[in-house]
Amino acid sequence: MEVRLLREKVQHLVSLLEEAVRKPKLELRQAQSILGHLNFACKVILVGRAFCRRLGIAMRGAVLPHHHIRLRASVRDDLKMWISFLQEFNGVTMLVDDGFSLFWDGHWAAERWLLSWKKAKHSIAFFEYFPLVALSVWGPTFANRNVIFNVDNQSVVNLENSQRARHEKVLKLLRVFLLKCLKCNVIFKAKYVPGVNNDVADALFRFQWQRFRGLAPGVDVLKMAVPGELWELGE
Repeated sequence: MEVRLLREKVQHLVSLLEEAVRKPKLELRQAQSILGHLNFACKVILVGRAFCRRLGIAMRGAVLPHHHIRLRASVRDDLKMWISFLQEFNGVTMLVDDGFSLFWDGHWAAERWLLSWKKAKHSIAFFEYFPLVALSVWGPTFANRNVIFNVDNQSVVNLENSQRARHEKVLKLLRVFLLKCLKCNVIFKAKYVPGVNNDVADALFRFQWQRFRGLAPGVDVLKMAVPGELWELGE
């Protein structure tokens, strides 16, 4: 799957970073803005998360937007690393995620992304959010309940709990999901659970069938089918 970071966003981020490394201190508001842009970039540049942590740590203790934080050498080196990389980055990253998985009470589903979706170059947010929308196949079973979704993607957790989306395609997914929740009287909340702590879902996601059935021996023999109308949301 190919994901992209717009060239204008890359250039804007580089200018923010170049301005920051010339200063001994940053206002909290400026540091927060830079970290927000870096976190967004990390949706495409996954390995980059390791070079965001020290900036986040440096902001601890600062409360008001005008408070200043000192840029230690390690933080400054991280920002310089970002500048060096982004100046040569073409904005394109290939991800190896081939699909998604769902698991609940012995029921499960695991599907690969449609080739047409990959060619359509949907936003990252669309691929991240679709699995949660696919959970609507179990809507009647969830009726009149409070449901917590364990998700291994923090951006999906944020999107689900805020119920806000910028991209039109993602907004379409959100409408479908919320309508199903309204009809079934479901109150939901998403919770972040790292994949390493969610073995069953991780095995499903990687299509490791033997490992999956070893971890969950009593599961259904056949997977749940994702309705065609849900697949059509990406066309």
